[in-house]
Amino acid sequence: MIVLVGSASPGVSAGQAKTVKDGVYADAQARRGEGLYGEQCAACHSADLSGSGAPALAGTDFLGSWDKMPIADLVEKIATSMPSSSPGSLSRDQATDLVAFILKSNKFPAGSDDLASDAATLKTIKHRQVGGVDATCASAKGTIIHRPIESPGRSS
Repeated sequence: MIVLVGSASPGVSAGQAKTVKDGVYADAQARRGEGLYGEQCAACHSADLSGSGAPALAGTDFLGSWDKMPIADLVEKIATSMPSSSPGSLSRDQATDLVAFILKSNKFPAGSDDLASDAATLKTIKHRQVGGVDATCASAKGTIIHRPIESPGRSS
């Protein structure tokens, strides 16, 4: 068991690590990304994001590749190397809108605010907690206990 002691408070505040389960994009942003995806990405990644001829952007293969990376890495990859016919032609705002659409397509919840396009903010957002741990707030003093997530059928 690993015990980390620090300041923790309920909810997610600015600068605190988040996951995509925290509603980090807005529905309107995902809709902008969907339109852009149809224009710039669907020819290679397919309309349903399944990746006909290019990597899938939805489902277990995609999530397995990106689940430990900050969202900043995905935005950067899209902004600098996509679309393959014209790498680097998308703005950071467009790449961020595309990531919002990808998150929505992977069934992550929307929030009330757009996903920010600045790298510093994006680096605080991961697909999930790293290391397969479940962080549980143990007390109001901010002690956080990390326990390994049990696999179905396994006992400790």
